[in-house]
Amino acid sequence: MSEPQTGDGPAARTAVVAAGSRQPVLDLHLAKLCLRLIASKEDALRDVEAMLSPPCTAQPPTGTPDWTMRIEEALQPATGDEETFEGPELVFPQGGPRLSVVDSTAGRLRLYGRYLPDGAAASIDTDTAAKTTRIVLPTRDKSAARLADWLAKGFFASRLLGTGWQMLHASAVVVAGQAILFLAGQRGGKSTLAHRACAELGAMFLADDLILLGPDGTVAGWPARVCLPVDLPVPHGVGEVFERIVDGDVRRRVRLTPPEHRQALGIGYSPPVPLGAVINIALGANSGSSSVHASPLERDALTSVVEKALDIPSQRHFTSDLLGLTGSGNTAPPTDATSSVLRLLSRKPGVHLTVGDPVALPTVAVWRELSAILPSLTAGAR
Repeated sequence: MSEPQTGDGPAARTAVVAAGSRQPVLDLHLAKLCLRLIASKEDALRDVEAMLSPPCTAQPPTGTPDWTMRIEEALQPATGDEETFEGPELVFPQGGPRLSVVDSTAGRLRLYGRYLPDGAAASIDTDTAAKTTRIVLPTRDKSAARLADWLAKGFFASRLLGTGWQMLHASAVVVAGQAILFLAGQRGGKSTLAHRACAELGAMFLADDLILLGPDGTVAGWPARVCLPVDLPVPHGVGEVFERIVDGDVRRRVRLTPPEHRQALGIGYSPPVPLGAVINIALGANSGSSSVHASPLERDALTSVVEKALDIPSQRHFTSDLLGLTGSGNTAPPTDATSSVLRLLSRKPGVHLTVGDPVALPTVAVWRELSAILPSLTAGAR
C-alpha cells in the first residue's frame, strides 16, 4: 500500500506522444485500471489530477493504458448551432453536465457538452476502437474544465461498479492505516465526525459523502467536491456558500473542491486502504443534552443502514458512463449488492453511536465513548 498523499503537487510529466512532438502526459491508476491523460497544456492535467489523486495515483506513462483521454482547448470548440440542436440530449436531474448527441456511427460518438446550463459548449469525441476520448474545452469558460474530470471519474466508476465494487453514501477517514466509515442519513453528522477525526485524532481524509467499497474490503474515497456545514472552520472567502431545503429546514453548506479543501483545512488525503470499522450515527432530539452512548452495532441495524447507504441512484447515474464516452456504460447495482456489503462490513467492528443533541455533535466527547469498543481509534491519536 502506498503512503498517504495530499495531492497538492502536480505529477504531470512531459513525454513523447507522437513523432516529433511533445505534450504533457500522465497515467492515472486505480485498482489495476489505467487512464492516460494527454493535454495541450499542463494546467489541464494538473486540474484533473488535483480532483482524482487520491484515490488515483499519478505516474509517468508506461505500457498500454486501458483508455486515453486527450484534453485540448479552443476559443470555440463546438461547430454548428448547438443551441438549437434537436438530437438526443442527456440532462441530470440534480445538476451537472448537459450533453447533446451530434452523431453516433460505427463505434464513434460525437456530442456537445456543458457543465453548467449557461456555460459554453465543449466538444467530445469518442472512438471506441482506438479507446480514446477527445475533449476540446472552450478557453472562455473555465467551468467547462469540470467536464474533463467528470469524464475521468466516469471511466473509473463505470468499470469498478461493473466488477463488484459498491458505492455507498458515507464519510470516511483513515486511522492506523484502516478506513473508518461513518454512516448516517441526511444531516446525520457524517461529515462533522469525519472532520473532527482529522482535526482531533490526526486521521487522514478519505471521503465526505461517497465511498467505493471493493470486493476485497478496500475502501476508496470517491473524488468529489466537499460540502461542509458552515459551523466547521472554513476560512472566509474560500469555497462557495449555498443553501438547500432538507426536510423543510434551510441547510447552509460550503462547497469546496478537493484542492481547496486540503489547503483551507490543512487536511491530508489518503489513497485506498483496507476497511477497519463502521460507525453508525443516530442523533436524538434532546436539546441541551450532552449525552453520548456507544454500543455494538447489531446485524439488523447494520442491514438497515447498509440498504440506505446503497440507495443512491442519482449519484450512481452521475458517476457512471451512461453514454459510453469512455467505453463503458454500467449503471445498475447488482442484485446482491446489500448482501455483498453486509458480508464485508459484518466482519469488522461496528458501533452504534447515539448523540442526544445534534447541536452538540461538533464538541461532544465522542472519542472517549467510541474507544471503549474501538480502542485503535484513539490509540495513536495526537
